[in-house]
Amino acid sequence: MQPLTYYKLRVFPYLVRNEEFCNYLRKKGILLGKKAKFFEPGNVFIDVSRPELLKIGAYCKISRGVTILTHDYSRSVLRRVYGEVIGDGAAVEIGENVFIGMNAIILMGAHIGNNVIVGAGSVVNGYVPDNVVVAGNPARVVKTLDEFYHQRKEKSLIEAKNFFLEKEKRAGRIPLISEMDPWFPLFLERDIRQLKKNHIFTNLSGDEEEEVISFFLQSAPVFKNYEEFIEWCHSELEVLCTIGKGMVRI
Repeated sequence: MQPLTYYKLRVFPYLVRNEEFCNYLRKKGILLGKKAKFFEPGNVFIDVSRPELLKIGAYCKISRGVTILTHDYSRSVLRRVYGEVIGDGAAVEIGENVFIGMNAIILMGAHIGNNVIVGAGSVVNGYVPDNVVVAGNPARVVKTLDEFYHQRKEKSLIEAKNFFLEKEKRAGRIPLISEMDPWFPLFLERDIRQLKKNHIFTNLSGDEEEEVISFFLQSAPVFKNYEEFIEWCHSELEVLCTIGKGMVRI
């Protein structure tokens, strides 16, 4: 693989792959953890002017349009008024297992903890603790990761039903299990052979495939099988969904 150049990065952004972009950042001196994933490497801006000040943890996933800064050139205004060159630059640290939504901006000096979700369009400055969801300008904690987990579990079930019915309507047939990805954990038998039989994709971006499969095999389905899920989709019946240590009725 040829080394990634600044010219290719800016002139041919859609030809840039995640692996070569990560190698490019590491060669610049940025500390980048394993399995870091840039979904569109050519459409993000990572400040390499102060590479010693940037650390991005393992399993981070960074969306299109994200900007991460380690300096602030507003000093140029001060220079013209006061005649002084005032240096700038502050460390940015992004913890492990962080998702940064589209067009978010991480300002110099920001510290983002582990297991954090940064909402699309957020402007992050200062300290963000572990296990939270932040959003807004300036970004603020809007919920804990545990609260988000419970909400997504409930919404995901309804989204699965809506997708199933819409897919059935447009295709004029019952959707295949392979077409219901990523909702397969709701109803698929906990057998690794079922993953292969139904062409379930488990090599998810920025994750360890072995862990994805292991957690799936150890989890419990909401429905006994796909047929029971289909019956629920075609009815107005409620189901009990296990979330954390409790049960909710959907």
